[in-house]
Amino acid sequence: MSAYLQLATPMTDAECLVDALADVGFARSMVENHEQAVALVGYEGAAREQQAHIIIRRKHVGSGSNDVGFVRTPTGFRLIVSGYDQSRFGSTWLARLSDRYEIHRMEKDRRMAEAQRRAAEEERRRVVEATRSAVIEKAKSSGYRIEERVEQGCVRLVLSKRVY
Repeated sequence: MSAYLQLATPMTDAECLVDALADVGFARSMVENHEQAVALVGYEGAAREQQAHIIIRRKHVGSGSNDVGFVRTPTGFRLIVSGYDQSRFGSTWLARLSDRYEIHRMEKDRRMAEAQRRAAEEERRRVVEATRSAVIEKAKSSGYRIEERVEQGCVRLVLSKRVY
């Protein structure tokens, strides 16, 4: 029975980790992502005391291998790999995985920033439209004639009223 080793990683985002695992050869269908940690399975098929949140089962790792897992910690996922499998899933593999993870994390950050930008722009549009409607309503109730123009992306309201 191989002893399991734990290697700390700076990876904190499960979605990006699963995407990175797909990039290094483990399709999403091969990777289990659990909310609560579950037991890893050793090469003989018996459950081990080690638990993980993200697991690549031994059938996907290779003949005679153990499950490879990532346990969520407050500082990042910790890789759990058996001594037998460390030659394949050691520091070189982990460095390649980390590189792919960073690419996915930066892309996710970019998507989130873009979504926030769009949400802020939509909120600005709602405020402008609400203000425009309030001004028009108030002007009409006060007897003004309203002429609306859009000039260089700005809404311009011209209010006029005949007074004798």
